[in-house]
Amino acid sequence: MIVGVDEAGRGPLAGCVVACALYIKDKRKIINPELPKISSDYGYFRGSGKLIVKDSKKLSPLQREITFEQFRENTVFSVGLATPKEIDRLNILKATFVAFERAIAGLLKSYPRLKRADFIIDGNRFSTNIPIKYQCVVKADESVLEAAFASIVAKLFRDYLMGVADMCFPEWDFMKHKGYPTQEHIDIIEKYSLCPLHRRSFAPCHPEKGHTTNQRR
Repeated sequence: MIVGVDEAGRGPLAGCVVACALYIKDKRKIINPELPKISSDYGYFRGSGKLIVKDSKKLSPLQREITFEQFRENTVFSVGLATPKEIDRLNILKATFVAFERAIAGLLKSYPRLKRADFIIDGNRFSTNIPIKYQCVVKADESVLEAAFASIVAKLFRDYLMGVADMCFPEWDFMKHKGYPTQEHIDIIEKYSLCPLHRRSFAPCHPEKGHTTNQRR
């Protein structure tokens, strides 16, 4: 049994970092030579007898949605997150570990038998007090199916959260840039300063820049 663990949202200036731990219930229903070939435009495809999955960051929102619908019913997963305040207090690496742990703990609570699984963590390091067997794999989302699907779920859930943020703080236009450090986002910060979702430990939002928190909704 393999559980893939990946995240979305380490780089943005605002919003949570989101992690997902995912297990495929029956790979035969996904990796099945009798199924029709799936276009590479929609996330994964068959070639040389293997199922290949693209990095979720390289997929469009529509492609991620379509790919998710392809595997949703044959997987179990849990999502965990770390808030902007936790990111500022711990640093982004440790906050990512917290999100990983919360996703893993949620999955094990619902599916205790997965305690015996091998957990593949995307990245080069991880630390946890949860008694599991795990291995860190750089770019696991490009080589391990479970991690690739976990990456897609994490990205979809984070995009949903940023859509909610956009409704709460419309001036910052989170629906468009998802909190990433685009020039448009930086210009908005210069105009409106920070909202409660911004990560003050990240350079463009740092207090030394003179930014304050704008509480308007």
